[in-house]
Amino acid sequence: MNLKNLLDLSDDIFKTLTEQSTLGISVSDLKGNYLFANNALSIMTGYTKPELLSMNNSNLLETELIQVEHEVINQCTNDTGKQKNAQFLIRRNDNSLFTALIISKTINLGGASCILATIQDISEEVIKNNETKKKEHFNNIIREVSNDGIWDWNLTESIIDFDERYYTMAGYQRGDLSNRISEWYKKIHRNDVANVISQFKAYMAGEIKNYDVEFRFKCKNNNYIWIRQRGKIIEVDENNKPLRFVGTHSDINMQKEYENEIILQAHFDSLTFLPNRFLSLDRLTVACEDAKRKKTLVALLFLDLDDFKKINDTLGHEAGDTVLIEASERLRSAVRSIDTVGRLGGDEFIVILGGLKTVNEIHPIIENLLKKFRAKFSIRSRELKLTTSIGVAFYPNDAEDTSTLLRHADSAMYDAKAKGRNTFSFYTDEMNTIAQRRLCIEEQLHDALTRNEFFVVYQPKIDFSTLNIMGAEALLRWSNPTLGQVSPDEFIPIAEQTGFIVKLGEFVLKEALKQAKIWQETSKNFQIAVNLSPRQFRDPKLFSLIKNTIDHCKIPPHLVELEITEGVLLKGQDYIKDILTYITDLNIKLVMDDFGTGYSSLNYLRTYSFDVVKIDKSFINEINDSAKDKALIHAMLSMSHALGIKVVAEGIETKEQWESLKQLGCDYGQGYLFSKPIDVKAMTTLLKSKKNICPD
Repeated sequence: MNLKNLLDLSDDIFKTLTEQSTLGISVSDLKGNYLFANNALSIMTGYTKPELLSMNNSNLLETELIQVEHEVINQCTNDTGKQKNAQFLIRRNDNSLFTALIISKTINLGGASCILATIQDISEEVIKNNETKKKEHFNNIIREVSNDGIWDWNLTESIIDFDERYYTMAGYQRGDLSNRISEWYKKIHRNDVANVISQFKAYMAGEIKNYDVEFRFKCKNNNYIWIRQRGKIIEVDENNKPLRFVGTHSDINMQKEYENEIILQAHFDSLTFLPNRFLSLDRLTVACEDAKRKKTLVALLFLDLDDFKKINDTLGHEAGDTVLIEASERLRSAVRSIDTVGRLGGDEFIVILGGLKTVNEIHPIIENLLKKFRAKFSIRSRELKLTTSIGVAFYPNDAEDTSTLLRHADSAMYDAKAKGRNTFSFYTDEMNTIAQRRLCIEEQLHDALTRNEFFVVYQPKIDFSTLNIMGAEALLRWSNPTLGQVSPDEFIPIAEQTGFIVKLGEFVLKEALKQAKIWQETSKNFQIAVNLSPRQFRDPKLFSLIKNTIDHCKIPPHLVELEITEGVLLKGQDYIKDILTYITDLNIKLVMDDFGTGYSSLNYLRTYSFDVVKIDKSFINEINDSAKDKALIHAMLSMSHALGIKVVAEGIETKEQWESLKQLGCDYGQGYLFSKPIDVKAMTTLLKSKKNICPD
C-alpha cells in the first residue's frame, strides 16, 4: 500500500483535527511534493486542495528561499523526530506575499518518511515587530543625538535607576552613585534643591501639567553643571497613585553659559562691567520704591568726565577706554557697598545712593568722589589730569519719577560744568528752566531754515598796514518768534550735537559767498571768511559743496577763507587730511581759529598748509595787563611770520589793545573797537562810504 493510500485510510479523528485547525497543515514527501493539505492552508494560500496536492512547496516559496527550504528538509531528514522552525515568504494565488512561520519535523507513515508541517501567517506580527524595532532604533538614535541621560524612578521603593549616559554626563561611572533618591537629592545644589522638590510635589499632586525643572548637579570633580530634568508618570495603581516616574536629564551647561552671557551683555557695560543704562535705571526704580515705603531719600549723582573728548582725540580710543576703566574703579571705591555705580554711555556715569535720611549725608561721598578724580591718571607712561563734574538730584524732593530725576541730575551736572568743572551742583528749579529752554531751542531749530529765521551778519576785518577793511567774517544769527533773538552760544552747540549744523553751514557758505561776490564789485580784493564746524567734516559732500558754491558764485578762490578750530584736526583722520588738501589745492585760504587754546596747535601749523591763524580773544583781553599773555602773543606772531602765515587778532575792544598789537607786528584785527557784526545793508553802506573805521 502506498503512502497516499495510508493517509486516505487515516481515522476520522485526524481529519477532524486537521480540518478544524486555524493553522495550515501539510504533509509532503522528502522531495517537497504535497501529499496532504488542510482547509486552513487552502484559505491561507488561495489555492484549492486539489491544486495544492498537485504542487511542490517550491511553487509557493519565493525563489531565493527555495534553497533554504531544501536545507530545512535535509535537516529534518537527517535529524528525524526533531522539530525545525523557519520563516518564509509564501506567494498566494493572487501573487501577493505573506510571511509564514513553518514548523516541520520528519515523521514515519507506513514505513515511509515524510515531512509534517504547520504553517502560520505571521505577517501582522512581523510588521509589528519591525515597527517596534524601528521605534527602538529611532529612540536609540534620538537618545544618542540628544545626548540625554535616562532615569527610571520606582516611587514605591524610592529607588532610581540611570542609564550609562546619565553617569558619564557628570563624570561618574556605574556604581559611583547610590540609587536611593535621598542620596540623589544630596547631589543637587543647595540653592536649587527646594525648587526641585517643590516642582516634583506639584506635579505629583496634579497642580502642574508638566514636570520640567532646571538645577545645578554636582559632578565627580565637585564642580556643578546645569541639568534640565523632564519626566512623566507612566504607571499608576488602581487608585491612580503614581508608581513609576521616568524621564531625561539634559546637560544645559553651555546653554546656561550662553544665557548668562546674553544677560551680562544686556545688563552690564562690556568695557567697565558696571550696570549699563538699562540695569542702572531699573535699580534706580527699585531704590525709589524702597525709599517710598521707608520714607527715606535717594540721591542720584550724574557724573561726566571733564575734557574726556580730548583724551580720545589726542591719544586715541584705546587710551580713552583705559581711562574709563580706571574711572569706574575709582567710582566703585568711593561709594558705599549698598550703592549702585552705573555707566550710561560714553564718559557719563551715575551713582545711586539709597537709604538717606537727610540731604547732608551725601556731602562726604561727593567730596570723596571729587578727591578720587583729582589724582592723576597714568596712561601710557603719561600722567593726565582728568576731573569730573557732578549733578545731584533727590527723590522725592526734586522728582517723583525716575526719568524726571535723571533729567534733573543731568541739568545739575551741566550747571557744575558751567561753574568751572571739577565741582558739583544740586538741582534747582532754575536749572529746569534752562533745560526747558534748551529743549525748546532744539524743537524750534528743526524747521527754522524753512521759515527763513536765519540770517548772516558780517564783522569787518582791518588790515593794520593800510587801516582799510580787507574783508569780513560771516556769522550766523537766529531770530525766532517764540524764543526771540537766540545767541549763537546757545543754538550752535545744539545744532552741532544734533547734526543740524551741516544744513546751517551750507546756508552760511552759500549766503556769504553770494554776498561777497557782490561786494567785490566795489571792493576788488574783499575777502570773506566762513567757519566750518567739526561735524561738517563728517559730511562726505563737504568738498563738493565748497567747490560747487565757489563755481556757482564765480568768486576767486583766493578771496575765500575757511576757518576751522583745533577740534576738527584732533582726530587726525585721513579723510580730514584729504579734504584740507583738496581745499588748499583749490587755492582757498585755510585759517586756524582760536589759536593757542588747544593741545597741539604748533604741530598742526607744521602738518597743514595754513595761511592765517587767529589769536584767541582770551589772550587779547589780558595783553596790557599780563606780561605772560603779551609774551605769548609775541611768540605766536614771530613763529607764524617765520612760517609765512598771517595773523588775525580777534576780540579787540580797546585802543590800547590795538596799539599793542600793532607794535608787536600783528597783520589784521577785528573786534568791537572797529565794528560789531552788522547786517548786509550796513556792511554795504560801510564799504561804499570808504569810511575809516579805525579810531584816531
